[in-house]
Amino acid sequence: MFSSRESPPKAWGSGIAADGSSVVLYFDLLCIVGIAKPGDESWTMVRCKISVRTAPLMFAGRFYCTTENGVLLLETSADQPPRMKVAARLRNPISAIGMHSAHLVNNDGELMLVHRTMRYPRNRSRRRAYDVYKVDLDTGTLFPVKSLGGRALFMGMHCSLSVSTEVFPSISGDTIYLSFDLKERVHDEKIEAYHLPSGSTKSARYNLDRSVPWPHKIVPGPHTLVDCLSLCNTVEPCTKHIASVI
Repeated sequence: MFSSRESPPKAWGSGIAADGSSVVLYFDLLCIVGIAKPGDESWTMVRCKISVRTAPLMFAGRFYCTTENGVLLLETSADQPPRMKVAARLRNPISAIGMHSAHLVNNDGELMLVHRTMRYPRNRSRRRAYDVYKVDLDTGTLFPVKSLGGRALFMGMHCSLSVSTEVFPSISGDTIYLSFDLKERVHDEKIEAYHLPSGSTKSARYNLDRSVPWPHKIVPGPHTLVDCLSLCNTVEPCTKHIASVI
């Protein structure tokens, strides 16, 4: 039971494992991965301290999540209890502070990681950066890339989704579109999209009502399918799109 002052545990990542029957859930506040299949009397629990707090990902029937040092994998086998193991390491650790995050995405069958960070060049104002890596599970390494294979990525804290520009011709390839639960989308930076090959950003076109708390300025909760594909790839400013908090 939870008191009125406590938040109930939320399952951030969920899915069906490759065996077709095991269900995997990650409970964020409890830092626990739960695994169960039909016939089990109880859940099998695995402690998993994920300090870069973005959503895990089910990829090819396996559970992956991020930490400061890279990517973890939930390993299951018949002769050993479930456990977390390192799937790939980053050369430079990810800061766990609020200005940084790491996002896993299935990019048309390739596992990729986006490192969202804030940089402070000398004699210049701070600058947001998005470093993209292809996760090589065979070698346990991450390779930096400057392309999404012509696809586009809609990215948020709770969900990220790769889409084809052939299906959505109004969007640009090799571009990261930001969801409304990322602060740079709605705060002073107002970044709507980031073009990976050039490193250029596109400014958001909203005139936001500062009296409405973030992140409810535009999209009322609960959010995602990456905030309805970042509110239909963003429309022109209009008061009817500014959500009020009830």
